[in-house]
Amino acid sequence: MIHSVPAARPDDAEARAETMARFLRDVPVPFTRVLSLWVGYRLRRDPRQPDTPHSLTPRQAHLLGLPPHATVTRREGYLVPYLGDQGPRLAAITALVHRRSLELDEPGREDLAKGYVPLGVLVTDARRATHYATTTRAPDDPDFADPLPDEPDDVPALWCQATLLSAGRPVALVRETVYRAAFTGRRPPDLSFHLPPAPPLLVS
Repeated sequence: MIHSVPAARPDDAEARAETMARFLRDVPVPFTRVLSLWVGYRLRRDPRQPDTPHSLTPRQAHLLGLPPHATVTRREGYLVPYLGDQGPRLAAITALVHRRSLELDEPGREDLAKGYVPLGVLVTDARRATHYATTTRAPDDPDFADPLPDEPDDVPALWCQATLLSAGRPVALVRETVYRAAFTGRRPPDLSFHLPPAPPLLVS
């Protein structure tokens, strides 16, 4: 049973958001797994709309190691509790996915097409290279000129962008917005054991 410890004050939620930001910057774990550890339960993807073809800008193509204007798949959706239909939206994710680089088996391709399994779960060896994770709304992002819009009831608390890697190859460019609902529920667990050890002190 999960015992909830609500964030009593706004600054509690802000402090939790900053803690998650520090974790995301330092650990190459896919975002979905981090958020699932944080809230203490499994998550699923709730598609906002069907996937669409997307022509990469030169900058996006550079980040994905592809030719300019290559066509990838744009996915827009939310992360919500795995069980039930009334759970809060915890995060919004826009992803530009190079499907061929995923090298999924047939069941994996079917799950990708259905859209309910998060990308970080589908790609079992995925590693995350975070570009930024900030609790201050970022300026217009040249990599995502048209990000997933926030619904009126969703209050953003953390903005992130990353490249998802598989076997050292970029497979997706992702932008995540974590909503305040993720930081006002149960107290997050101690995730410090996931962090790499501090480098040794140099004594001259």
